[in-house]
Amino acid sequence: MNWKKRLTYFVLGATMVATAVGIAGCGSDTKQAAPAEKMKVVTTVFPVYDVAKQVGGDKIDVSLLVPPGAEPHDWDPTAKDLKEIGTAKVFLYSGAGLEPTEKILAKDVLQNAQPVELAKSLTLLPAPDEDEDEHDHDHDKEHKDDKEHKDDKAQKEDKHEHEHEHGEFDPHVWLDPMNVAKEVDAVVEAFSKADPTNAKYYEANGKAYKEKLQALHAKYEEFGKTQHDKNLVVSHMAFGYLAKAYGFEQLGIMGVSPDAEPTPERMADIVAFIKEHNVKAIFSEELVSPKLANAIAAETGVKVYVLNPAEGLTEEQTQKHVTYLDIMEENLKTLKEALAH
Repeated sequence: MNWKKRLTYFVLGATMVATAVGIAGCGSDTKQAAPAEKMKVVTTVFPVYDVAKQVGGDKIDVSLLVPPGAEPHDWDPTAKDLKEIGTAKVFLYSGAGLEPTEKILAKDVLQNAQPVELAKSLTLLPAPDEDEDEHDHDHDKEHKDDKEHKDDKAQKEDKHEHEHEHGEFDPHVWLDPMNVAKEVDAVVEAFSKADPTNAKYYEANGKAYKEKLQALHAKYEEFGKTQHDKNLVVSHMAFGYLAKAYGFEQLGIMGVSPDAEPTPERMADIVAFIKEHNVKAIFSEELVSPKLANAIAAETGVKVYVLNPAEGLTEEQTQKHVTYLDIMEENLKTLKEALAH
């Protein structure tokens, strides 16, 4: 009988130990989860998302609303996107007319999220006129068409419910690295205010990232100073800030929005300009059809290169965790190859 008692005590003891371990395990899981809680940040487009990641590091949980492969100019937020915005503590968007702010900044959408427009801290360029050749100096024509252009603009403003129209500014602010550096400051300030416990962390990340942006700027500046061919014939006029910063001139096949179809007259003007100025390259984009660029290339014998406006990533680039710096370094390499004498 003695052995039966021993067996009973053993079973009871083992059960108590297992229960105690289970309780302790649950307790340790709870303890580990608490420090892992991160500040929720929601962003609209890739350039904004990338700045948020660089500044926020492992202290934030950041999401991107415009999906990989999508053209940001065409983005119309879904009900799911609008709901996601309301879950954020900080909501970052680029601004300058890129996103449909009448939808994303509605009070019932934001909930308790703090909205921050990154372009607000920058000096903005006017949107290029999609119907005007920047290299056409016929000022009489410009004044004659001015009233028609204003009337057309007024009509476009009534189409907001069905189509997102861009405003008076060029929204592609991030193509000047020094603009991104100013945006970094705005993000550091927003994150530090929303999460003061980690303010020093955000400040340190911001400072380190701005040093990288400064180094990138220096490379572009050096290239701009030594480059004689200053003409950039591009698919759509996204490169105004880059052109202004480094002394180039952009000529767009399409306007500020990549779905703005050029007229046959504009196509003919671009072909004539390329031939007259001995332009060496046409720059197309990954997220935009190269059809028009290829048509002009076939007409002029000029090679087509891919220049990335860094608006968004492809699925493949997303999987490879490509950054803004990666894209801009690749763009510089492409420019050097395409414009080489």
